[in-house]
Amino acid sequence: MIDCSQYKQMIFDVDGVIFDSNALKADNIRSAAAEFVSRQEAEKFTEWFTGLNGIPREIKVHKWFVDESTAEGILESYTRRNEETLYEVAFTAGARQLLETASKSHELIALSGGEVGEVRTLFERKGIRSYFREVLGGPKTKQENLAPVRLHHPLLYVGDSRIDYECAAEIGADFVFMAAYTQFSGWQSYFAGETGVRIIQTLEELRP
Repeated sequence: MIDCSQYKQMIFDVDGVIFDSNALKADNIRSAAAEFVSRQEAEKFTEWFTGLNGIPREIKVHKWFVDESTAEGILESYTRRNEETLYEVAFTAGARQLLETASKSHELIALSGGEVGEVRTLFERKGIRSYFREVLGGPKTKQENLAPVRLHHPLLYVGDSRIDYECAAEIGADFVFMAAYTQFSGWQSYFAGETGVRIIQTLEELRP
């Protein structure tokens, strides 16, 4: 159990931390890509895409697909598929309870690589929007989103990707890596040499 009482602010990634949505989004981007390219290429792209979780979809899709019409078509299909499926996604274990409790004593910020309107709609429908001072997302990067935000230290960042860890390091936040739902292949070896990173399986291991 990690005691979070000393922190003034807590930043939470969304997919794979607050919601069990990583696998769903992977299925959606794979299906979207397969409308425009071969199944084999769609699979390779999806593996690369999920390996960069935390980076906005627009950046990733346009980097992989140089053809503008293909990239835009995939983005439109992906957004449509998310709209049809994402809002039924489940919370990760312990997430709702932690956020409700933590919001009473901490300033909470949600920081997603997902499209900001999509994320805010999800929060409204799940009844957790009021817990957060800020709900931030794409197409801005996480660093761009945090640049104008007034941060208060000590600060805790909870994420499940390499991008989350790098972002936490840039703002001087303590970092907790949540492993149960991550798509970060090889995270064990990546963090083996990193000092100060604490590993949890679910948010049930945080005590606000």
